[in-house]
Amino acid sequence: MTAPPSVYPPAVADLMPAARDLAARLGALPSQNRIKTELRVGHRKAGVILDSLRADLAPPTADPAPPAADTTGDHAGPDPDAIPTVGITPTPPTLATDTPPPPSPLATVAAEPVPEITPAAADAGRRRRRPAPGRVWAYVGVALGGVVSIAANVAHTYLPKPPPGAPDGWTAPVDWSPSPLAIAISVFWPIALFVAVEILTRIAWGDGFWWFFARVVGVLPVALVAAVVSYRHLSGLLAHFGEDPMTVAIGPLAVDGLMVMASAALMVTSRKETTR
Repeated sequence: MTAPPSVYPPAVADLMPAARDLAARLGALPSQNRIKTELRVGHRKAGVILDSLRADLAPPTADPAPPAADTTGDHAGPDPDAIPTVGITPTPPTLATDTPPPPSPLATVAAEPVPEITPAAADAGRRRRRPAPGRVWAYVGVALGGVVSIAANVAHTYLPKPPPGAPDGWTAPVDWSPSPLAIAISVFWPIALFVAVEILTRIAWGDGFWWFFARVVGVLPVALVAAVVSYRHLSGLLAHFGEDPMTVAIGPLAVDGLMVMASAALMVTSRKETTR
């Protein structure tokens, strides 16, 4: 008659032979879940069994001492209590070397000194980036004068001009319209003046006489031509709409004077930003 199975759970020592057989079949250490499934144990006991298997396969920390010489002539056999490790290849230990690891790039960057920014340097940088006072209004004046000048030049091209020898009271045909080339030329003069002003104020010219002479020779003809053409077109437009002779004579000077003053302000503020 066979004895009934024990109702108490088996101890870890009783389960170790089955655990070693499982490791031998797998050729490696089984996972904790595999031990729980195969041996039907709980999570905690499976962890203890896995730690015992790791301890069995841990490599020796030092070379064992050589056995003592046998003077009796009897040779000792293998230890019957030794645990066989059939099919399990122990992991070789990692050998420590004297070569230090290469430095990390982040550590190298962090080790570089960071230049200190003083309050005076920060304030100087803010002053350099801040535009000179009134420079925005100078651009507004140049833009406003240019827009009015372009509008007057374009509108003047739409005023029909009698051909040579036309009788008094001549009127243009109903389908008459100005030439596209005439409109393009009328727009060119104020734009040319604006580009010349930008070249004059944006470029860091020298302080010598020849630099001043080059600026005057380059900008003065463009400014004079644009001012004369704008004046004639605007005065002719005012006369066409029946303005009095005084308004026709001095009205265009407001537009040209605004552009001259705005251009001069851009030149002055540009020199201040350059010397700061």
